[in-house]
Amino acid sequence: MSLLDIYRNLPVDVAGGEGCKIFDYDGKEYIDLTSGLGVNILGYNVPEINQVLSRAHTVLHISNLFLDRLKEEIASRLERLTGMDYTFFTNSGTEAVEASIKFAWKTKKGKILALEGSFHGRTLGSWSLSHILRTQPFPEIGVEIEFIPFDRPEILEKNSDAAIFIFEPIQGSGGVRPISSEMAEAIKSIQRRGVIVIADEVQSGMGRTGEFICSHHYGIKPDIVLLGKGLGGGLPLGAVLMSKSIAENIKRGEHGSTMGGNHLALMISRVVLDRIENGLMERVRELGRYVFEQFGEGFVLRGKGLFIGIETNQEHMDLKLLERGFIVSVVRGNIIRLLPPYIIDIETIDKFFKELQEVCLEGG
Repeated sequence: MSLLDIYRNLPVDVAGGEGCKIFDYDGKEYIDLTSGLGVNILGYNVPEINQVLSRAHTVLHISNLFLDRLKEEIASRLERLTGMDYTFFTNSGTEAVEASIKFAWKTKKGKILALEGSFHGRTLGSWSLSHILRTQPFPEIGVEIEFIPFDRPEILEKNSDAAIFIFEPIQGSGGVRPISSEMAEAIKSIQRRGVIVIADEVQSGMGRTGEFICSHHYGIKPDIVLLGKGLGGGLPLGAVLMSKSIAENIKRGEHGSTMGGNHLALMISRVVLDRIENGLMERVRELGRYVFEQFGEGFVLRGKGLFIGIETNQEHMDLKLLERGFIVSVVRGNIIRLLPPYIIDIETIDKFFKELQEVCLEGG
């Protein structure tokens, strides 16, 4: 094998997909409740995306040396949906985190705060701010970093002398943990006292929770918003959205990206945004409400919309459910993380929870 052995792969060799399903080379089908770790939010084999790909044979990439009206269009739409003023495109969520650290630092230098249980990426800057990765033997960036206990908003409030605070409204790899309303109020409090607030919405954004960004559930208006995963509809695309007060301190040449805002990825992003703004986000909200109302008593659930965590008392639930035709991810050992495509239907949801209940009963 020539690939670096760095991932724990599920034993599924993917040959194709349709809707919420993927197929292996033997024709066995699985229902993907991870949507490619939150990327394929419209599912697989999407007709509108296929149409874009069929005519994308003239220009696949336009460098940042040139103007690109599509880039302006997508940026304007994202700014309207997030309440931000300016946009910088990246190739991924972790690149968006890296850029946001530089952009925030240009406005205010000093201590950076993050939450315990956080995951912001694997490049050095984002890794340095990822609490759950900090046991790994890599060098951190040379700034003071402090991790605030996830459920101690009063400690966050005492750190209003910090320069920057980065947070996930719902911690994904940290166990699908939404911040509390008390933590949200503490975030607003330190922001009023001058701390730059960065909302890492790479996993919780793009309508995943029933609002375009999860911060809107809490009435938080960050200084910087980070997007990725589903933004490119299956192609690499991330974005840093920021307020004018941040953008006005960034000078030409202080950051850049060769492929950030790739033209083909933006063409597909237009399809994604069209679907989200034409009823799909409301559908996510309704389906999330259905899940919590129907199954909230029988299972320990947390999250919002279609960003759902299920606490279990068993390990290896991903392998057990795979045997029953469902692909899920497991975080923190025993938490099932569901990030299904937004097109999932109630029948499929019901089927999954029925199978999950049987697996839980079998495992005691």
